[in-house]
Amino acid sequence: MNTFEAIFSKRSIRHFKHEKLEWELISDILEYANKLPMLIEGIAVEFKLVSNIEEKQGFYSPFNVKAPYYICISSEEKEDYLLNAGYLMQQLNLYLASKDLGSCFSILSPGRNLKAAMKYKFVIALAFGKTSTALFRGSKEAKRFPESTVVVYKEEVTPDIRQVLNAARLAPSLNNTQPWRFVVYKNRIHVFAKKNPFIARVLDYNKAIDMGVMLANFLLAAEELWVDISLSKSETLKNKPLQKNDYVCTIAIG
Repeated sequence: MNTFEAIFSKRSIRHFKHEKLEWELISDILEYANKLPMLIEGIAVEFKLVSNIEEKQGFYSPFNVKAPYYICISSEEKEDYLLNAGYLMQQLNLYLASKDLGSCFSILSPGRNLKAAMKYKFVIALAFGKTSTALFRGSKEAKRFPESTVVVYKEEVTPDIRQVLNAARLAPSLNNTQPWRFVVYKNRIHVFAKKNPFIARVLDYNKAIDMGVMLANFLLAAEELWVDISLSKSETLKNKPLQKNDYVCTIAIG
């Protein structure tokens, strides 16, 4: 299974076998991570492997997924760095599935020593390893909002664009919040993120990562289907006050 196919069938895995992986496979994963294309150029990042095989390696969280391995990303704190980090980590998440490894995003807090070993600000980690749980499921089994909830079509589009939007809709998100919203025209798609209630603004950090994860699905699907797209930001929409959503970007088609 390749990464495009994994978009539609990958299951988030939270139960792992405590088994060691061959170093050749670990090395391949790290090499793949370090060659990933960036969403936002000019932001320095670092991937770090954390092994729990011998002993626990300094993650603290009541929601910690217990896994034999984690791969973390730390990043320079520049504009849209969380979006960029989510984009990179979702590509890696799909690649792990193509290697028949289970994985899931995990809300973790690195301990002092682990944090000190990172070059930049810790953003998020992927738990991964071998599992006896089924890695894949049908796309209809995914607990996602229906298209009518997240997509508004202003004009008719091609079947390929609809498939790309479906790939985006199926992206995983922390706590399954699925914040993405799309307003679709024939030659452009405006991307928005649903606003959190004022009392839940602490979740905006996670939301920015989620939007990067979704954009990874979108861009990977567009590339696979030979859909020519480019990302930009509309100053008009960027500065326009919106009641329910935050403007993220515009995707030009063709």
